[in-house]
Amino acid sequence: MIFGQSCIDDISEIYKKEKQYTDTLFPRLYVICPRRIYDMGHLDFNGNVVESDTGSVVPPIPLRANMTIRCGDQGSRDNLCWFTGGDLHMDGTAILGIGDETIENVSIEGFVFIGARQHSLWATKPGSITFKDCEFRDFVNSQVPIMLDYYDASKPSTELVTTFLDCEFRDNRYFGRGSHTALIYSNSVQNRLIVESSLFENNDMIWNNTRPDTHSFLIESLGPVAVKTTCFQDNVVGASDIVVFGNTFKNDLNFVTNSSGQLCPYSSVFQTIQQFDSFTPTCVEASATACSRYDTTSPTISPSISPTSSPTTLSPTMSSAPSSSPTLSPTVTGQPTITPVPTESPSEAPSGEPSEFGTTKSPTTSPSKRPTFSFVWPEDTTDEPVSKATCANASATKLLLLCSTALYLFFL
Repeated sequence: MIFGQSCIDDISEIYKKEKQYTDTLFPRLYVICPRRIYDMGHLDFNGNVVESDTGSVVPPIPLRANMTIRCGDQGSRDNLCWFTGGDLHMDGTAILGIGDETIENVSIEGFVFIGARQHSLWATKPGSITFKDCEFRDFVNSQVPIMLDYYDASKPSTELVTTFLDCEFRDNRYFGRGSHTALIYSNSVQNRLIVESSLFENNDMIWNNTRPDTHSFLIESLGPVAVKTTCFQDNVVGASDIVVFGNTFKNDLNFVTNSSGQLCPYSSVFQTIQQFDSFTPTCVEASATACSRYDTTSPTISPSISPTSSPTTLSPTMSSAPSSSPTLSPTVTGQPTITPVPTESPSEAPSGEPSEFGTTKSPTTSPSKRPTFSFVWPEDTTDEPVSKATCANASATKLLLLCSTALYLFFL
């Protein structure tokens, strides 16, 4: 059973509701009121939410295990839930005091995210996050829209799996030095990325870019990547649409038009340290001749012929986890240059030097000490926590009343 409520027009209400639940094993549904623009607040150095440019104070959406957050009852972009501006749209970290160890089984459905100054999503915990029918656009002064930043050397078998299903990335632009040169950035081998039936269109990763030949992608990952029935069209990239360092890349029925880089026309996969040293990756071609994002095939009685080919999967010749944890998370300020300036070579694994897979180089400096965030949950009018037993008792009471009414009408 999913516990929910009427639509929410104040994101702080989610914090109040979630404060009541120490047990996150049961599903919770939050429906955001449609046909509204939510102007996100900024974060000061201590992680406190301050006013946005329009004067509103909207905190980031908190992500906890088994949450579904939906725009309107249908969870569709047609319902017009827009989250715009601010520093951070969705919080999968502990920056605002959410101490859960995982963010398993989170679903975000039907939203449009516009122009955060740092990230739309920042996630540093293991688990799974699925975006359905979401759009990310007009990120023109951001650090990186999607920051997948999980790493734990003590638990090498755990991972963060992020899936984009029927989503769009459009009209985004690289800001300049101090920003990552990709729209989606996976920071370690413990971040798995899945993109299916999605669209990347009219994104410019060369604007204000001094090294577009080696630092210009739409997706950059140190973890495994799988892309299926996704279209890349009319993007400006210097190197390639996708780059994978030292990990697997699965390519299935993707289409590219007017979106090729100088390094590879679609995807660059660095499988060995030798490839990284010479910067000569294995180039992977898109496998579809037309955009099949919305194509569906009616089932037949039986297959007429056997498949002639299988999805392309490239695996590295060697594998190992980074030798150390990623650097401390960037501090939050009002300027997009809050993170260290990228060096003149690709980003690297969190160890500070290229791994045996040939990872590109990431910011080499970070704050010496993460600030201590003093987050206080919003005051709640409910004195006692809501438990599943309470909900069950309420449901039983309603059922008894209905049965009594039915018997009374029967004997009239």
